[in-house]
Amino acid sequence: MRILFLIFFLIISLSYGTEINAAPNLLLQCLAKEESLLYKQKAQGVLYKLNQEFINELASSNDIALKKNFVDEICNSKKLSPSVGLLRLLLLKESDIYDLSLSEVDPTMRPFKMGYINEFQKQVPRFFIQYISGLQSEMATPDCLAKAIPEIVVFNERLKYLEEEMNTHEVLKDKSRIEKIFTKLQDIKTIKEKCDHQAAMLLRSKVKKKESSNR
Repeated sequence: MRILFLIFFLIISLSYGTEINAAPNLLLQCLAKEESLLYKQKAQGVLYKLNQEFINELASSNDIALKKNFVDEICNSKKLSPSVGLLRLLLLKESDIYDLSLSEVDPTMRPFKMGYINEFQKQVPRFFIQYISGLQSEMATPDCLAKAIPEIVVFNERLKYLEEEMNTHEVLKDKSRIEKIFTKLQDIKTIKEKCDHQAAMLLRSKVKKKESSNR
């Protein structure tokens, strides 16, 4: 039912495209397209879960609006999927990504609009941690992702000992390291293929050793 609803939303949005120019609608359109593609591919992994997190958050509130240039960057990227591209910019740009023009917003509603944005941004570190953990769980070996992207190890070590949310946000202020992670995530398919190959070679090696010991 959910996929049918999103497809219906997408059709309506495109049909009235000349009237719907707001960035959040455009963003939801490309996230809905991504979900539709993942659904057709029967992909229910970490990317699908990230996509669902963003759709649920953005669809539940019209008060979360992103600047159109960032929406264009997210939706037109050929290097990262819309969900991963959105996660990247939310981490790197933080408050700069949001459209905070409140001239057309009723003054009495402005605190609520800012409240929605602040609460959404607070969820971003959780989205990031869940996404990286989910990617690692999809790899053939436990340390494969960390070997391919050593920067992740630094975050894991720092976050392991944190209990307070504010400290988590402090750790994620290391923007250069975050950028390196997402640059390397552009080759996630290659990373997975190499990991599968290494795991297969390791398994063959173990089998040969076992066969040799049994002779």
